[in-house]
Amino acid sequence: MVWKKISSRFFEVKAILKQGDIVSDYFPVYVYFGLVFFVTLATLSLSALFPSKKTSPAKFMPYESGIQTEAHLLQERFPLRHYLVALIFLVFDIEVIFLYPWAVVAKQMGRFAFYEMAFFIVVLLVGFAYVWRKKGLQWQ
Repeated sequence: MVWKKISSRFFEVKAILKQGDIVSDYFPVYVYFGLVFFVTLATLSLSALFPSKKTSPAKFMPYESGIQTEAHLLQERFPLRHYLVALIFLVFDIEVIFLYPWAVVAKQMGRFAFYEMAFFIVVLLVGFAYVWRKKGLQWQ
């Protein structure tokens, strides 16, 4: 019953707006962002009004999994190879972000778009071959 009233009111407001108007076309998006903003604001306000009063030494430790941290482990430098693998992952992740939309419209775009994407993939593969040849992915 309540949902029918809310949904009918929503469509009444949308009908008042002119069809084809940018405000009318994006009205549901504006409502969604308004709700997201309201829920976020309400959550932050409630957490500020009712903070957790339980404190313990375990909450101030870096890890709460029961494993005690050792000081000599915290002073070691993080191996650079982890960053290299993360960067390679990001590069190929970005490649996928460009590859999926291209694959959807590849037939309509013609040969030039195909050659552009082929060049893009070749450049990425040359970089990957360089890292592979320099043995950047081998763990020691």
